[in-house]
Amino acid sequence: MPAAGSRRAPTKGDQRELALLDAARSVFREKSISQVTIDELAGAAGIARSGFYFYFESKQALLAALVDQVVGEADEEMAEWLAADGLDRGALRRGLQQALARWMVDGRWLREAFIAPDPGPDMLQVRERLFTTGCTLFRARIERDVRAGLPVSGPPELVATMVLHLRNMTFADAFAKPSQYTPDELLDTLTDAILRLVYGTTP
Repeated sequence: MPAAGSRRAPTKGDQRELALLDAARSVFREKSISQVTIDELAGAAGIARSGFYFYFESKQALLAALVDQVVGEADEEMAEWLAADGLDRGALRRGLQQALARWMVDGRWLREAFIAPDPGPDMLQVRERLFTTGCTLFRARIERDVRAGLPVSGPPELVATMVLHLRNMTFADAFAKPSQYTPDELLDTLTDAILRLVYGTTP
């Protein structure tokens, strides 16, 4: 794919790599990641198995690229709140609303990536990558509030990790039991829970 900030148009190779990632999402929505073969991924993208290895050296490498994509999407979803100062409940709720919509589509494989116990060594590496990258901007946002004198409930890195776990567990449950709560009930409760976790209060 073009480097960040690149002005060149995507090449056919870039487009095929994106097609592989899109195909992987579709396949993972229907089947456990651990059960999906490279032949299935290549076939879903309309390329030969040998073509897969031109872009990714393994399924693990594709998963790592998919994780980068997901983290980028999560950053975009939360960008308004991450750039804001203080509690800003509205911005946080809007970001969570976008994230919930993504989970309701990709929840099957996101649950496996984030939540499933004993996922195996490959998925553990992916999970660590997800949390390490995902925590960075949350931690930076909380640290900025600390420097501004806002009271925060604990060490920023720990609080950021707890926020991500809370968000992911809530969305995983929402995907598994979509009729248990209305979206407004879920989003309002999660928004206030995160604000209390980080700041000890809500607006």
